[in-house]
Amino acid sequence: MLPLRYPWVWWTLGWLLVAGVAVGSLMPGSWVPGFSPRDKLLHAGSYLILMIWFSGLYRRERHLVIALLLLALGFALDVAQEATPSRVFDLRDVAANAGGILIGLLLSRFVFVGWCQRVEQLISSR
Repeated sequence: MLPLRYPWVWWTLGWLLVAGVAVGSLMPGSWVPGFSPRDKLLHAGSYLILMIWFSGLYRRERHLVIALLLLALGFALDVAQEATPSRVFDLRDVAANAGGILIGLLLSRFVFVGWCQRVEQLISSR
């Protein structure tokens, strides 16, 4: 983990994001067979945010591990949807999650490097 002034705050907020994704993935929904671009954007966007968030807490060497863990989370949540009465497993959702993770991985490595430390520096300089 990167040296942060308030790691427990970042971790708590990050796990609240994970909980939000989990609840959103498993709560009853109206599933309509077929491709929904809005749904896939929601999947990709959610996992992009998670990837950028957690990559801000760790060195670059850990970003690939974070990406793989998020991919496993997305797959597990999609499998768990089979146990719900109104959701189904959809490989396109898993692909959208993976796309969001990949974009988040690239952004976290080249654009948002150390974003969490920079935010803490901004907060402490005021």
